[in-house]
Amino acid sequence: MNNIEINFMKQNKFLTNILSAAVLTSSILFSATTYAGPGHDHGDEAPVAAGEASPRVVMESELFEAVGILKGRMLEIYIDHAATNAPVQNAKLELELNGQQVPVELHDEGEFDAQLPEGIEDGTVAVSMTVSAGVDIDLLAGDLIVGHHDDLDSVEEVQSRLWEIVLYGIGGLFILALLVIGYVRLKSKGDK
Repeated sequence: MNNIEINFMKQNKFLTNILSAAVLTSSILFSATTYAGPGHDHGDEAPVAAGEASPRVVMESELFEAVGILKGRMLEIYIDHAATNAPVQNAKLELELNGQQVPVELHDEGEFDAQLPEGIEDGTVAVSMTVSAGVDIDLLAGDLIVGHHDDLDSVEEVQSRLWEIVLYGIGGLFILALLVIGYVRLKSKGDK
């Protein structure tokens, strides 16, 4: 073998080593960004439906639990016994929204509907209800947030995406540095 062939083989081996290091680095670096964060690890937890949830208010006492779900301008109210989670039979309900008495309609056992009155717009609505079932009477209160929800991502989501961008940037710079170093070394050996 002559010097040209030996030099060519050394350069070829060096270039192969540089490219192998770049591939190894990129595979390690970019596989790290596939980490499943909280809520995305598909463990034992049941999957949560994606999408926008309707505004709701949850109220509890020792006797009753109530959930109000706003669908458009209709507030659907579900009342259960706190101890058994069973719908309250023969319940009577008096509802106030921001101190204004609102008529309710019995939909089914423990289920009521109420139309939001005019004048209640976006913002926090104070909800209070008096539930009576036989001798059991209780007052429940809570806040209902009506209106547009912020479309902003949570802090954790922003930090997660920022961390991925930083990792991709560092990885890209490292690979670029390896390729530049390899090119410079090949160029300097070729000039000798």
